[in-house]
Amino acid sequence: MKQPLLIAGCMSGTSLDGVDAALCRVDVAGGCDVDVVGTHSVGFGALGDGLRELASGVAVDAGRIAEMAWRLGEVHVACLRPLLEEIEEVDLVVAHGQTVFHGGTPRRSWQLLNPVPIAAALGVRVLSDLRQGDLALGGEGAPITPLADAMLFGARSPRGAVVNLGGFCNVTLLGDPVRGFDVCACNQVLDGVARRMLGQAFDQDGAAAASGKPVDELVDSLVALLTAQRQGGRSLGTGDEMAAWVEAAHRGARSAGDVCASACTAIGRCIGAAVGAADPVILAGGGVRNGALVSAIGASCSGDVLLSDAMGVPSAYREAVCMAVLGGVAMRGGETTLPAVTGRREGAVVAGTWTG
Repeated sequence: MKQPLLIAGCMSGTSLDGVDAALCRVDVAGGCDVDVVGTHSVGFGALGDGLRELASGVAVDAGRIAEMAWRLGEVHVACLRPLLEEIEEVDLVVAHGQTVFHGGTPRRSWQLLNPVPIAAALGVRVLSDLRQGDLALGGEGAPITPLADAMLFGARSPRGAVVNLGGFCNVTLLGDPVRGFDVCACNQVLDGVARRMLGQAFDQDGAAAASGKPVDELVDSLVALLTAQRQGGRSLGTGDEMAAWVEAAHRGARSAGDVCASACTAIGRCIGAAVGAADPVILAGGGVRNGALVSAIGASCSGDVLLSDAMGVPSAYREAVCMAVLGGVAMRGGETTLPAVTGRREGAVVAGTWTG
């Protein structure tokens, strides 16, 4: 097989705001060499409302679900076209899909996406539904990125931690062995507060949080809830959004800024406890745009805190880059998840569904 491979990774996270794509040259033949060629994002627009409704557990008829899955494929096409328009041949597109359910015992997970519109429109092979092979071996199916994190950052930061500030925060502790786990609700809390207290989809740049002051009572109550999530030893998803805490904070007649600041402080403390003595602490994900959250994490960590941009991986696109890396591993027949991370049984993992 030729090296490097030209792979586009696509990620749509639990914040339900859109699709991120990263076109990468990936060489996993003898380690990992990744060059990010380009990145692009496309928002969901009205599709996001339907996806939020489905993810919330509201009954949605089958026809509408089928339409959303198809339209989501078309959104991926719109996101990928600007990256691929001058590229003669792409080896693979890896599309994570939109998580609309992750829960239950045994764990079940649904990443909504119809990959056929992508393969048909772009004439490229698509790998999707990456979590199901891990679930088939009894694993949690999450977190899914630690193997790619280790390949991207491990050689340069063997005692570091990679922290994804997504809808839910997950951490990869680099080293031997690599460890990875979900920590707590993150942007799910912050965006929930913004919707309830500000009437906005999110707190732009953490401005509201920066204008407020943490309230000890709110911080302590949220830290207790988030710590329980961190210590639960399971992957997080449906039902873990901390909606009850957000509603209680709203009813408590606190200022919006104070509630936002309290949420950032609590999440920062929980992340600091999760990474321990790791150094450096490498931040990525949509939450890096929230200055108050980044400051709270910095205040709670003993190691240096930096963005993944400093290590050549755009922080807003780290998960998309990880998808590309996992695609390279899958094309070489390698295992795409780690038993010590997801709790799955040893054995060959089905990488996902191949289309095209």
